[in-house]
Amino acid sequence: MNEKEFEEQLQALSKRVLPNKSSAPKMQTDEYTLEISNNINTSYGSHSRLSELYIQLFRIQSYVIYLDFSKVTFIAANQFAVLGCILDTYRAKYPNTTIYFSNLNRKIKETIRKNGFNSHLGFEKLPDIYNTTIPYTIFDINEITEFEKYIILRIFSRQDIPNMSELVKSKIIDNILEIFNNVKEHTHSKKVYTCGQYFPTSSLLYFTIVDSGETIPYNVSTYCDKNCIELPQKPLEWAIAAGNTTREVNTPGGLGLSLLRDFIELNEGRLYIVSGCETYEQVGKKNRHRYMEHPFSGTIVTVAFNLLDESIYRMQSELPEIVF
Repeated sequence: MNEKEFEEQLQALSKRVLPNKSSAPKMQTDEYTLEISNNINTSYGSHSRLSELYIQLFRIQSYVIYLDFSKVTFIAANQFAVLGCILDTYRAKYPNTTIYFSNLNRKIKETIRKNGFNSHLGFEKLPDIYNTTIPYTIFDINEITEFEKYIILRIFSRQDIPNMSELVKSKIIDNILEIFNNVKEHTHSKKVYTCGQYFPTSSLLYFTIVDSGETIPYNVSTYCDKNCIELPQKPLEWAIAAGNTTREVNTPGGLGLSLLRDFIELNEGRLYIVSGCETYEQVGKKNRHRYMEHPFSGTIVTVAFNLLDESIYRMQSELPEIVF
């Protein structure tokens, strides 16, 4: 999201986020404590709370900020990609501010020390002996080759990933790379934040990609204005539909999720997209579009693969078993 877009949304939302003077953060203080009052999983509710945190944090100008996690007992490890993006975006605007995570639950701190987010907080690294984490990593937008190696190693080289042909694997990897590439082509963001986690209780492998650039609804609106096209009622849904793109005419490519969405449906996995005030959620064959009260100033894409899936996936062009 560019600075103009963010400032406009911040001004429009300030009364709703901070409804009275007594609840407003004190500006230009030596220290300020912001309480995180809910667990953070991968859901509409948690994405709404993270978006509100983003807005609240940018209302604070202090030398030291404490994010108080005393009421939090669980943070889904893939959501550290979102937290890392929020922290870096704030620090870029207020480089003289130091942010601390205080009163962290022991298990949360252990996860942070295993997945690499410890680099933000100065904790000592711990080995991930059970191979449950996809390491927290920040990529420059020009490091798409490095990002491809990362997802191949951390996701598609796992022994428990669903059985798929090399062609299917290649197509899904291409879809994920297209998400990364869209950050470079459609936003002014310079970084992409990634992180993931395997949850044995649900047998789901979560992987999250985050940027702080212009939102998808914003880009769709800009594209429609430029080309004198009527703005779709749900810009995010329009952007992820097969064949739609905000690129120039005769230039291939869209958001890059068509085949990935088909796979998630068959695999009974999960897909979450958050951009601006819009959210899209797909759980197996079911999907839902909703709006959040507070916008996220960028885009979050989370994919969850169901590792209990025993199907064999091939493209229709591959015989004899046509499953996909």
